[in-house]
Amino acid sequence: MGKALIRAADVSDLVWLQTGFIGDIILTTAAIHLARQHFPRAKQHIITTAIGAQVLSGHEDLTSCIVYAKGKAPALAAMRQVRRDLDAVLPSALRRQGVVLLQAHRSYRSSFLARFLRLPTITYRQSAGGVLAFRRVDRVAVLHEASRIALLLEPLGVPRLDMMAAKVSMPSRPLLEPSGWQQQLRQWPGPVVAIAPGSVWGTKRWPEAAFAELLRRCLGRDDLLVVLLGSAAEAPLATRLVQTVPAGHPRLLNLAGQTSFDDLKGLYPRLSLLVANDSSPIHLASAYAVATVALFGATVPAMGFGPLALGSVVLGTDLACRPCSDHGPKECPLGHFKCMRDLAVDRVWAACCERLPG
Repeated sequence: MGKALIRAADVSDLVWLQTGFIGDIILTTAAIHLARQHFPRAKQHIITTAIGAQVLSGHEDLTSCIVYAKGKAPALAAMRQVRRDLDAVLPSALRRQGVVLLQAHRSYRSSFLARFLRLPTITYRQSAGGVLAFRRVDRVAVLHEASRIALLLEPLGVPRLDMMAAKVSMPSRPLLEPSGWQQQLRQWPGPVVAIAPGSVWGTKRWPEAAFAELLRRCLGRDDLLVVLLGSAAEAPLATRLVQTVPAGHPRLLNLAGQTSFDDLKGLYPRLSLLVANDSSPIHLASAYAVATVALFGATVPAMGFGPLALGSVVLGTDLACRPCSDHGPKECPLGHFKCMRDLAVDRVWAACCERLPG
C-alpha cells in the first residue's frame, strides 16, 4: 500500500468526482460511507451530474453535491462553475492541506476537470489521463465495483479488508401521500414484487414476451402486489406489459415514468423482491437490502456489477460469446441473442418463488 498520502487526523474534506451512470453513482455510496467511518470529522462533497444530485439528495454522509454540467454547457464554462461552487464549500486556499479529490470516473474529461480544480487527486492507473493525478491505484478487476471505488481510499490508509465489506447506502423517505399508489403500498399486507424490464442497452434486456409471462405468473399469486418500474423512456414498454393482463388489475401498479428519485427512496424499502436486467435498479435494491433476481445477457457479474443484497441471484445463459462488450451493444453482434432468448421464464419464476414467502 505504501505510505499514506495524508494522516487520517489531517483529512478535512474529501471531494468525490463521479459523473458516470446512475448505477455507478449509487455504487459510489459504499466508498462514501466507508470514508465516513474512517474520517468521521471530515466533510464529504461530490461532483456529479444533475441526475446524480437528485439520486444522492438527502444522503447523510454528504455535506454537499456539486453539479457538473457535463455535455450541457461549454466545457470550460462548466469546469469554472464547478470550481466556483467548490470554492464556496471548501476551506480557504491557505488551509487546503487536508483536502483530497477522489476521481472515481475514469474518463479524460474527469481527469482534466480534476487537474483544473488543482487539488491533490487520487484515481486509477487505468483512468484515461490518470497520469495527471497526484496518486494512482490499480483498479482490481476481480472486485465488485463498489469495492473498486473504495480502493481510492487506500492511499489515505484505509485497509483493503474494509473495502471488501463496504456497503452501498441510500437515504429512505416515508410514503407520505394519503392516496394513490403510495397508500396502496402502505396498506398492502403481503409481499411486494417489483419488475424493472428496461435497460439503456438493447442486449441487456430480457425479451418483452418473457417479462409479460413473468408478470402473469406473479399476478397469479393472490398474495403478491406487483409494481412495474422504469424511466420515462421505458414507460411504453411497461404499458405494453400491462396490456397483456386483464385491464385494471387491482394488484398491479404501473409506475414506470411516474416516480421521482424521492419516490423511489420510499418505495424500495417496501419491496420484498426485485426482478431486473443488469441496470441501475439492482444497485438501488442493493442499497435497500432488497433480494434481487438479476438477469444478465451481454454482460456477466464477474465484471463487478452484480447485486449485493443478501438472497440475490444472477441468472444468465452460459455462452462462449459472453460478455460481448463492457455495457452490452444495442444488438447481438452474432445475431442470435441466445444469452437472453434462452433464459427460460420457468427458471426465472422458480428463482422468484424461492425468495418469496409461502
